[in-house]
Amino acid sequence: MKTGRTTRRRVERGMTLFEVILALALFSSAAVALVVAINTIGSAVLEARSMRAVQQGLESVMDEYSKVPQIAELDKELKPGPDGIAYRVKITLMDKLKNKDGQLISNIYRVQVLAKWLENNQKMEAETETLRYAGMYLPSQ
Repeated sequence: MKTGRTTRRRVERGMTLFEVILALALFSSAAVALVVAINTIGSAVLEARSMRAVQQGLESVMDEYSKVPQIAELDKELKPGPDGIAYRVKITLMDKLKNKDGQLISNIYRVQVLAKWLENNQKMEAETETLRYAGMYLPSQ
């Protein structure tokens, strides 16, 4: 009977060292997983902001060059701005464009804008394009 009482007293005193170490290991692994998750979310947010800045730049350059009243063929490099993004604008006449009936469509230009920048020492590129009718923004007579 003495053996049973001694065991009861040990259990009532508290947790063993092994239980404390096990609990600390469990909580520390959960904390590490949380830090990794927060770091991943932060990286994704920074990448999304960077891509949005590039998209806004592409839209801005596209608006500037595709909405001029007198559109003409062009191949122009724009110097990088303070954000480090360089743009190339290429406007070409689509002379062999046909509709679904096989008829030639005239005065259609293809406007392409290419963005190039460095991100984490890697060369990155993004591109957008549109088609534009030459007489679209001419004043009506």
